[in-house]
Amino acid sequence: MATARRLGGDGVQINWTLVAGLAALSLAAAANWDAGTAARQRRGAWRTLTLVYLVLLAELIGDTRFGAVAGIDAALPGVGRHMVQIGLALLMLVAAGGAAIAIVRIGRRSPWFAPAGMAALAMAASFGAEILSVGPVGALLYRPIGPIMLIGWLWLACGAAAVAIAALAVRSVRTR
Repeated sequence: MATARRLGGDGVQINWTLVAGLAALSLAAAANWDAGTAARQRRGAWRTLTLVYLVLLAELIGDTRFGAVAGIDAALPGVGRHMVQIGLALLMLVAAGGAAIAIVRIGRRSPWFAPAGMAALAMAASFGAEILSVGPVGALLYRPIGPIMLIGWLWLACGAAAVAIAALAVRSVRTR
């Protein structure tokens, strides 16, 4: 998945892209939990975003996304890989569209929820892009920028946006 750096002579390796993803997802989940605690009227909506980040965190730790297409290929031997990827892409687009509609509806009543939901959707989309990564897209996502691949920097950006938005939401609730 990502470049690992060897530390010391004991053979310990650190995958900085994985560390970036773990940090981004953990902090985003904690920040959204805090926003849900502060915003009592929309607690369930914020807890749902927390759950999204926790599911993505579990996926990052479990590392199942790379085997998804291969597993479907094995289950459907007569169907080509491109057809599987197209089917998954359509399924993801429908799910993303439904999530975006729900986020906008809830966001009408809670001004900070729509941007927070879009940050969560962007984070989920980055995982979807990895599942569907084809040729140049995969090459771009896994291009190292320093010790972290581009996908790790995207995770950090989405996580930072989620934390900032949740902090603003908490502040707006607590200053009323």
